Amino acid sequence: MKKLSSAKGRVAFLLFVLFLLLLSVGYCLIKAPASIAFLGDSLTEGWVYPRTNLGTYGNTTAQMVARFPTQIQGHRYKRVVILGGTNDILLGIDSSATIDNLQTLGNYTIQAGAQPVLCEIPPIFHGSDPADKTDYSNKVRMLDLQISQLAAAHKWKLIDYYHPLLGHPEYSSDGVHMKHRGYIVMEWTYLREAPSF
Repeated sequence: MKKLSSAKGRVAFLLFVLFLLLLSVGYCLIKAPASIAFLGDSLTEGWVYPRTNLGTYGNTTAQMVARFPTQIQGHRYKRVVILGGTNDILLGIDSSATIDNLQTLGNYTIQAGAQPVLCEIPPIFHGSDPADKTDYSNKVRMLDLQISQLAAAHKWKLIDYYHPLLGHPEYSSDGVHMKHRGYIVMEWTYLREAPSF
């Protein structure tokens, strides 16, 4: 009997290790339902979890607003996860304009019959250009505070990607974008804070 339970334990352990290895190389066992759209910039575009991935490299929140009508309206999504603002910060766009755009995206989402989910942006450890030594931490914290206040004011769901990734520059490939480990943290955070329908 002891040998049988020991063998079961080893098999369970090996399956768990295999699962972790698959995740570490970017193999996604779980994908979000197609009824959930993930709207964003390159942080979203590079993520394998969203089945409906509407991330576009380099997009500001204003560009996300501009493409919303063709990408979201009429598609009957149940939820729209909105992750934007990183490029706004990198381009020096005032945070009040970013918040106005995020509010517009949230309102458009409701008009489209879906639930808006706002996201605090992850830390920017440094700009994508290795020569860029700018400290973006205060701007990111201030924008994330405003995003959380916007979500609270409208009673919209909020995902905090900032704190789980804070202090982990090794999860970033270039100071802005995520490695697989960073995306695993984002996926875990999403599933914990806004479980899929």
